[in-house]
Amino acid sequence: MKLDLNKKQEVKYCIPLWVRDEQIKLAINRIKGRIEADPNLKRPEPVAVACFGPSLNDTWQEIKDFQYVISCSGSHKFLIDRNIIPTWHVEVDPRKHKVALIGQPHHDVEYLISSTCHPAVFDHLEGYNVKLWHVFDNQEDGFRTLPPGEWALTGGCSVGLRAMLVARFLGFTNIHIFGMDGNEGPTGKHADEHPSQAKESSEVDYEGVTYRTTQGFLEAARQTWHELDQMVDVEPTFHGEGLVQAMAKNWKRRQVKGVLGIGIKKPELISAEYVALNTQLHHNNIAYGANGGKHAKSVIKLVDAIKAKSILDYGCGKGYLAKSLNFPIWEYDPAIPGKESSPRPADLVVCTDVLEHIEPEKLNFVLNDLQRCTKVIGYFTIFTKESTKTLPDGRNAHLIQEKSNWWKKRLEKFFTIGKIFENGPLLIVVVSPKIEEKGKVSS
Repeated sequence: MKLDLNKKQEVKYCIPLWVRDEQIKLAINRIKGRIEADPNLKRPEPVAVACFGPSLNDTWQEIKDFQYVISCSGSHKFLIDRNIIPTWHVEVDPRKHKVALIGQPHHDVEYLISSTCHPAVFDHLEGYNVKLWHVFDNQEDGFRTLPPGEWALTGGCSVGLRAMLVARFLGFTNIHIFGMDGNEGPTGKHADEHPSQAKESSEVDYEGVTYRTTQGFLEAARQTWHELDQMVDVEPTFHGEGLVQAMAKNWKRRQVKGVLGIGIKKPELISAEYVALNTQLHHNNIAYGANGGKHAKSVIKLVDAIKAKSILDYGCGKGYLAKSLNFPIWEYDPAIPGKESSPRPADLVVCTDVLEHIEPEKLNFVLNDLQRCTKVIGYFTIFTKESTKTLPDGRNAHLIQEKSNWWKKRLEKFFTIGKIFENGPLLIVVVSPKIEEKGKVSS
């Protein structure tokens, strides 16, 4: 069968997504170390990114000249067997067979392992230097799973493309790529034995040369140039002979609008210290967070008006809004055990007596998250003066005490404001999301 290089190849994810998501949760709870770097850092030294394509057999000795080496997949074992110790090793595949490909771990290697990886991989690397990172997923469930304050990195559909991205994340712009072929060679589809090697293969033509490949290999080859277009300051050098190397000779970087870049660091909505203070105040003061029920009539009217099928109480406190309604709603509050998980979007989002309590430096992040959650209507109440309650550290419980115009300007960055009602120091605000700006974080 002939494949068309100009057409996107149908490549399915290799395990069910729910299994992937459960593996992510296990890894987050298990691994303490996290990948950290300055994405704006530029290191002048060259780095070798060693993939596991067949041409690695012809070029591996060149890697000896590099001070910094990133291996991925089976190139880890391949290089160590030849007395080349990688500086870093990258894994992203969620399947168990990666254990055999890694081979014997080495204490001089820092293992940069995606949270998608199989638990057996983490078992295999127990006692070694492991740092966790996350795959960027712009789907709602993927974003919710990502822990605040942690990096999710972009990249393509292969571990080689991900390793190339990790190299840039670590600061390297002079990147030398080995074994990224996109086709079969004399040793088969890889440089050495592979426990889960695809059996099928097809042909693809490029500039008069016919290569044997797979749909997965071909799609990774196609995506290589998109990823390099995104990494605007990277100068790649491809070593060896293969489909990707041939395509590299004709590649010219395109200017890309709306560049996503290396990845995102999910904003922290509340500091750990402030979570502890709020949890303590909830415990010490029975009235703190207990006023949600007084908004039940307004919520019922809004539900009827927009025919809402889902309702979220954002900052639910002790949950008295839910207790005052005769239908179920979702609840979120980072200071209430069992209700701290990132919430899913809802038709109606209720956020009452919350925003004035937010740490001022976190307010834009919280408003952005409220925007993410608000599908149709947001119903917010904000108190503009000081509270009668005091935090355990002596501060007034209302960390933000600002007037109506100040709140209007802040909210307008994230929402279309329908109405603002002023009842003395209390603001009642009805909003709808600005769809075209949804997902952006203002500063």
